[in-house]
Amino acid sequence: MKKTLIILTTALLLGFSTASADSNVQRGMGCLKTGRMLEYRMDMMQDNLGLNDRQCEQMEELQAKHFRRVSAEHRRLMTFERQLREESLKASPDAKTIDLLAEKIGKQHTVLARMRSAHVTEMNSILTPAQRDSSMKAMKDSMPMRGNGRMMMCQ
Repeated sequence: MKKTLIILTTALLLGFSTASADSNVQRGMGCLKTGRMLEYRMDMMQDNLGLNDRQCEQMEELQAKHFRRVSAEHRRLMTFERQLREESLKASPDAKTIDLLAEKIGKQHTVLARMRSAHVTEMNSILTPAQRDSSMKAMKDSMPMRGNGRMMMCQ
């Protein structure tokens, strides 16, 4: 019973926080990867890293391709989380269904993490060694730290 309660609580908290972030992405609010913020971000990257026009064009193409691919996978994650919430809120939740959905959610997070890593690798392939160093420093400086020193990753 305790295990089910813990899973339910975790799933609800995770689901609500992720669903909130997703609605912001769809409306174009609060996400650096949408609309004019993407242009602003690309301008800042060009200025901070000293990208030439060709590099900037390649980066924009990569960003657009990555956003399309990640959006589809993120929607799949949201579907699993919605299903988990619905099952968890039933009068008699099925523990097997909850376990299966929790496993699917974990695997989907793994897919998204791999996609993020591949995207960073692709972006770095466009940069010169000096630009890569500046990019890594900027990423480290911009990521908030948790209490135990681990970095929190942005989607």
